[in-house]
This record gives sequence, structure tokens and C-alpha cells, in this order.
Amino acid sequence: MWPNSIAVAVTPVRLVGAVVAVVVAVALAGACGRPEPVAHRELSGTVLVGGVPAALLDCRPGHTDHVFVEVDTSIGVLRFAGGTLAWNGIALGCQKLDRSWGGGIRRDGTAYFRGRLAFRCGPVAGDLTLDCGQITPEEAASLERNRSGRSEAPPAPAGGQAGGQAGGSEEPR
Repeated sequence: MWPNSIAVAVTPVRLVGAVVAVVVAVALAGACGRPEPVAHRELSGTVLVGGVPAALLDCRPGHTDHVFVEVDTSIGVLRFAGGTLAWNGIALGCQKLDRSWGGGIRRDGTAYFRGRLAFRCGPVAGDLTLDCGQITPEEAASLERNRSGRSEAPPAPAGGQAGGQAGGSEEPR
């Protein structure tokens, strides 16, 4: 009889351990599929939608004819392109849109964007500092020259990115 009573006593302990392991695995797997709202050096500031704060998740520079940037938040996507803002693909009419920015397109087709956006556009408001697209020191120097208005030719950037296109600074309106 004693071996059976030991087996009965051990089985619930093993069952509880297995259940705990499954619960932990499921929780970890669920967390892997969701981006964490982590502040990082490329993106800082605030975005409010209807007074509700949105967690800043990522910034993604891109380009068509000109450089643009998209900011992923926990409740939607803000896009700055062509001097205007859009929220989830819908153009915003802004009561305030202060911007100071620069960006460029590299020879490999990737883009970078650096700047500040302070805006109040209906229910969407915010103040963001963006440094997106893994800007190299050479690109940063080119952006600084453009911002300060110097017209000297920039040195060719290292890393095969010579010939990239930079520009886009705007004054507040």
C-alpha cells in the first residue's frame, strides 16, 4: 500500500509543476508577439489622442520622392510627410505644427530622419524628438550643416553611402 500512497502524493506535485510551467510558457509566448512600449534613444516625447496618452513604440523613416517618418504608438500610427501630419492614414488639420527636421535617402534605398515635431491637430497632440534610421556620424554632420545653413560640400560618408540625399529642414508655422 505504501508505494501507492507515495505515488498519489507525488502526482499532484508534478501536476502543479507542469501547470505552472505551461502557464509561464503561454505568458512568455504571448509577450513575444506584442511590442513593448519601451522608450529608446530614437524616439522620445508624448502623443495624446483625445487626451489619452499613447505609448511610443517605434519610428520608421521611409521615402517616396521625399523622406517621411512614421511613429508607431500603442493606439495608432502618426505619419509626417510633405510638411503635414496624418493619423492612421487620415490627414490632420493642425492648429499648431512646429517642426525642425532633416532626413536623407541612402544609395541602398534606406532613409533616415532626425527632428522635433510639436503639434496640436484636433484630437491628436504631441511633442516628439525623433532620431530614426540608425543615422551615421557622417549623416549627422550633414544634417547639422544643412540645419546651420552652411553651404560647403560635405565629405563623402564612409560605408558606401556617398551620394545619399539629405535635406528637409522647416521652420515652425
